[in-house]
Order: sequence, then C-alpha cells, then structure tokens
Amino acid sequence: MKNFFQKYGWLVLALFAFFFLLGSRSLNEPDEGRYGEIAREMVQTGDWIVPHLWYLPHLDKPPMTYWLVAISIKLFGPNEWAVRLPVALAGISGIFATFLLGCSIGGRKVGVWSALILQSSLLYFLMSRFLTTDIFLTQFITWAIYFFWRSWQTIAQNETPGSEFFKWHLAGWIAIAFAFLTKGPIALAIPLVTFAALAIFRRQKISSKKTLVAGLFAGFALFLILAAPWFLIVFQRVPDSAHYMILGQAAGHLLGTTIKNRTGSFFYFFGILAAGLLPWTILLGWLWRKNHWRNLDGTAKDAWLLLNVWAIFTFALFSLSHAKLPAYILPIFPALAVMLALRFFSGEKFPSETLAFGCLAVAFAAPITFPPLLKFIFGDELPLFLKWQMPIVIAVAAAVLLTAQKWKSKTIAAGAVIMTLIGFLIVAAEVPRFETTFKANQTFKPLAIALKDNFQPGDAIVCFGKFPEGLPFYAGDAISPTNRPYLCRVDVTQVPFEFPGNRERIGDFYLPDVPALVKLLQSDRRVWVISFSNYIESFEQFHPEAQLHPVKRVGRWELAVNR
Repeated sequence: MKNFFQKYGWLVLALFAFFFLLGSRSLNEPDEGRYGEIAREMVQTGDWIVPHLWYLPHLDKPPMTYWLVAISIKLFGPNEWAVRLPVALAGISGIFATFLLGCSIGGRKVGVWSALILQSSLLYFLMSRFLTTDIFLTQFITWAIYFFWRSWQTIAQNETPGSEFFKWHLAGWIAIAFAFLTKGPIALAIPLVTFAALAIFRRQKISSKKTLVAGLFAGFALFLILAAPWFLIVFQRVPDSAHYMILGQAAGHLLGTTIKNRTGSFFYFFGILAAGLLPWTILLGWLWRKNHWRNLDGTAKDAWLLLNVWAIFTFALFSLSHAKLPAYILPIFPALAVMLALRFFSGEKFPSETLAFGCLAVAFAAPITFPPLLKFIFGDELPLFLKWQMPIVIAVAAAVLLTAQKWKSKTIAAGAVIMTLIGFLIVAAEVPRFETTFKANQTFKPLAIALKDNFQPGDAIVCFGKFPEGLPFYAGDAISPTNRPYLCRVDVTQVPFEFPGNRERIGDFYLPDVPALVKLLQSDRRVWVISFSNYIESFEQFHPEAQLHPVKRVGRWELAVNR
C-alpha cells in the first residue's frame, strides 16, 4: 500500500480533490447555465450537429464541449454532477498529460511534482470544477505538446526516426483537431508555434528534415479530416454561420470588434497569473536565471525552450488580444508546472526552505480570505461559522508553520500541496450556501423549479429585462420547442440575438415594447414573468392596470404571475 501511494498518490489526490462535492453547487450564470442547457438540448432534440440555446442556433464555439457534456447527460441525466463530470475528467486528463511530459523531460520525480503543482494551482483547480471551454482546450493542448515533444525526441536522437516519429507526431495533430473543435484557431497557434520554435532554434539536432516535413503534411491532412467536416456541415446547414464564426468570433475576439464586456489592459493577465498560480507564485521570481540555462544539458535545453515558448507566447498572445477573461491563460499552467518542477524539484534539488516555507504560508489563503471577501461583496451579516473561520484557520496555519520549521524543504513543499487543496475544498463546500447571491452570476435553479412546479399547459412565460440563459435547464417542460417564452426589453446585441437570423426565428415571441407586454398580461392567459433587478417594480409603477403578483425572488431575479 505504501508503494502504491508513493507511485500514484498524486493521482489519488487529484481524483479526490476534483470529484469532491462536484455536483453540490447549482449551475451558475452565464457560462455554466448556457453550456449545460446547450448540451441538454442536444440530448432532447437529437441534433448533435448544430448547437442550440433556447432552441435557437448558437455558434459562439465549436461543439466539442457540448458533445462531451451531452454524452454525460445522456448517461447520467440532466443534473449538476453529470454536467461537471467531463470538466473534472478534463482537469485530471490535463494533469496526467503534464505528469507524462514532466517524466519524459526530467524523470518521474519531475513528473510527480509537475502534477502536484498543477492540481494545487488556484486557477486550474477552479476551472476543473466550473463548466467552460478553457479546461477542455487546456487538456488537449497539453496532450498535443506532449506528443510533439515525444516526436521531437525521436527525430533528435535517432538517425532514422521512422514510424516512431509519425506515431507521436500524428497523435499530436489528433489532439490539435480535438482542441480546434473546442475553441477554434487558438488550438492551432499554441502547439504549432511552440513546436516550430523548437525546430527552428534547435534545427541542428534534426536527423531527417524530410521526415519532419512529411510528418507536418500528414499531420495537417489528418487534422483537416477530423476537424473540417463539422464546420462544412454547419456552414451548409445554417445561413451566415461561416461569416459569424470566422469574422464575428475568431477574428472579432482577437481584434476587439465583437467584444461585449471582456476588455482589459495589456497588464490584465499579470494579476491573473499572480493569483491563479498560488501558492506557487513566489517561485516565479527565481524561475528564469541565466545560470540555470547554462547548467542544462542538450535535451533539457530543448525542453526548457519548448516550455518557455509555450508559456510566453500564449501569455503574450492573450495579453495583446482585446478580449480578456481570467481563464483564457489557463493553457500556460501545465507549462509553468513542468518548468517549476524541473527548476526546483529535479534530482536532489528542491526549493530553499525559505521559498518552500513561503509557499506553505500562502497555502492557507483561500479559507482565510473567503469570509472577508463575502463580507466585502455582499455586505450582509456572515453566518457564525464563517465569522470564526478566519481566526481558526490562522491559528491552524500558525501551528503548522511553527512545526514546519523542523521539516526539510521537500516535506514543506508537500505540505503546501496538501494544505492548499484542503483550503480549496473548504471553500468549495461553503460556496453553495451563497450561490443565489452572486449577482448576475447566480444560479436560476430555485426560480426555475418554482416555475416548473406551478406552470400549467397553456400558460405563457415572459423574460423581461435580461435573457436568463440557463433557465430551461431546470424548468422542465415549462420551456420546450413547443412552448417558447416571450422576450421583452432584452438587449438585441447579445445572446440570443447576436447570431444572424435569430431575431427572425424568434418571430412573434419577441415583444417589441412594454405596451405589447401589457396587452399579453391583460389577456385571458396566465402569464409568468421572469424579471431582472427591479424591472417588475418599475413596470407596475407606470402600468398599474397590469397587475403582477410576486411568486419568488432569488438574488436579483424575480418570478411573478398576472393571476
């Protein structure tokens, strides 16, 4: 048993950390609600080609994320655990690919520490429990670069690389195809620039340039075979989809022509990196030192170049892009994890006790800062257990840090991993208690269940003021292809209207003005109104003739009915 945990303890730790309370939190808006609902509609309608949101075409992203979540829903039903299962598996897959990459570069010890650093990094942990496309993209890119690295080893170390090179190289292109079907052109850019830099700057080591060129042509052909069919089918089936996806999404996000609320300065991701890599951020200051490069052998220099280009190019690309969200730089985290492991944990080298001690001290940050952060965001009185959480964790941290003064740096670093993951899981267990108070990112679950429980055939539904993207996931038959909600005063530049033709597809279910809503409310039908912020209150003030009776208020959203 001891040998098992020595060999696979990092994997057992990852499985527990990423699956613990995975389905305890409801789907948050907008991303989780949107992606979960698109996958649910795939299963419900049987259309696995064109993604739909509220039964309208939605082509902001290629379909890989929706496919994986839809398969899980098909197997386990439409629930939070099923929706997040592929996310957790993608997180673990990325950790395993990072482990293999670390092993192939610096041996098993580097591989294990690469996996431990990655799984205990704040941003990677968060995105492995939250449904977006970024964790899927990250795992596929990590696999692609690992496969390319193995193909490089064959062509750099063997005079006749032959089939061994093609096996690894084509596997890399398959991973790129899956990544492209997840998030588009960025999936090509990161692995190819990384591999190209290695091939150019270390070209003297290439044993057969003809083999390399043949591998590139064969790989690109395989990529087209795997990735192109979905795009060609969709471009044929859905008018204007090619223009929308190529110019509106891929180019538009890079150039800033279609950005909504995702802007940020050039330095935006510096803060995200500093916070997202916790508790290991302190090690970055000692990562790039000239004497480290000078002491590397030929193979290690190849790997160091590969990892640096991967991390720096990706970071610079997203920093220069106009569209910015914290999770965009997630693909650099596997590279940084291997670099930190190679720099500080290879052979008998470990961080100095001072550096390791600093990482251990930061490991307690999540449960210490969570209560004051909630107080700052909401301003409400905190539950008693949260009031005591900060002093208790500080006391525990002080006791651990005093004890750790007698430990070796390796043990201190291992303690940082354990304490960090425990802190993350404590916060993960507490978040569901506040999920309906996260402003626009709250869940619709309580409101949707109230609607489902009271809805009767023939009733009408109106979404007033804002589009509740994930509402149908929990609303059951209240919202279906044959029972579409009306929309009123919803921003026509955003989802679902931003896709060409959706305004026409909605047709009469878009109420052009408030008098049209008043007319519907005064009809013989029972009408349910789902409103954002205080829209219902202001509506009743100006239209007292259209009475609405509050049914349920959850966070900033309210459900009301006319009779």
